[in-house]
Amino acid sequence: MGERSKKIGEIGENIVENFFSLIGWESVIPNQSLKCRKPQKHARSGTKGNRETHGIDFSFCYKSPLESSTIETIIISVKHTGEPYEASPKHTFKKHAEDLVYTLECYKNSELKKSQIESFGRVIKTKDTGVLFWISSSNNTYDDVVSKLSNTRLDPEWIFESFHIVDNKRIRFIYETIKFLHTSIDRENINFYYPETALSYVDNTISRFGKVCPVEFLTSPILPLIIKPSNPTEQDIFCLSSIDQFDCDGLKRLIRAAREYTQDISCQYLLIFPNYTKLEHLEAVKSAFIGLDPSFTSRISIQSYRPDFRSLDK
Repeated sequence: MGERSKKIGEIGENIVENFFSLIGWESVIPNQSLKCRKPQKHARSGTKGNRETHGIDFSFCYKSPLESSTIETIIISVKHTGEPYEASPKHTFKKHAEDLVYTLECYKNSELKKSQIESFGRVIKTKDTGVLFWISSSNNTYDDVVSKLSNTRLDPEWIFESFHIVDNKRIRFIYETIKFLHTSIDRENINFYYPETALSYVDNTISRFGKVCPVEFLTSPILPLIIKPSNPTEQDIFCLSSIDQFDCDGLKRLIRAAREYTQDISCQYLLIFPNYTKLEHLEAVKSAFIGLDPSFTSRISIQSYRPDFRSLDK
C-alpha cells in the first residue's frame, strides 16, 4: 500500500511539473526542505514528537506583472489521488490546507525565502502565496471539488497572505486552452496578457504581456492571452478563454472585458469556450452583437477549445 501511495504521489508531481512548462513556470524548484519554526504547533496529527521540517513539493518566484515592485513567492503542494474526489471533501481539504499553511508560516521569514529573492535585486514587497494542486486521475470523478468547499470554515489561527486551489476543472481549463492555441499558433507567439491594475498602473516598466502565467490566473474563470504574430504586418490577436459554458450573457461579458483590456490596442479578437458550436449558438452570437459597431464585431472570432468535427464549420 505504501509503494502504491508513493507511486501515485510521484505521478501527481510529474503531471504538475509538466503543467508548469505550459504556463511559463520554467524555473520551479522541486523537493526542498524547510526548517520548522513552530515545532509544537505544527506537529503532525497522530504522530509523536514535535515537527522538525516541512517538505516543499515545488517553489517558484517571479516579479509580479500585476503589482509594481512586488516579488511573488509561491509554495506549491501537490495532492494527487487515483480515486474519485470524495462526496464530502471538506475534512480532507482541511488536512491538505493545514499542511500548506503551516509551511507558509515557516517560509515567511526563512533563510530559504531570503536566498530566493536576493537574485531580484531591490524589492519593495514580497507576497507569499500557497497553491494546492488537488487532482484526481480517476475516470469516474467529478471535476469541480472547489465548488464543494465554498462554506468551509478555516482555522482562525491559520496565518497566510494568499491561497489558491487548483482542482481537475481548473487545471483542465488552462491545459485545454493552451494546447488548443498550440495546434494552430506557434508556441513562441503565445503570451499571457497582463491587464493594468490599480497596483501596477504607476509602473511603466511592467510589460503588458509575457510568458509567465500570474498565479492569480490559476483560479480565474477567464484566461487572457495575446498572440504576437511573427509577421510584423499582421495584427495581434487578443484571446479570452472562458471556463464556463457558452451562453449569450457569457459572451457579452467577454466582449466587455476584451474592449476594456484593449482600449489602446489595434487587434483581432478570439473568444473561446469549452462547448461553442456555430449551429447551436449562432443566434445567441447575433443577439450579443446587437448595438455593437460592425467594424468591431467583424474582428471577433468565436471558437471552442474542445473542437470536434463541427468546428470545421467556421
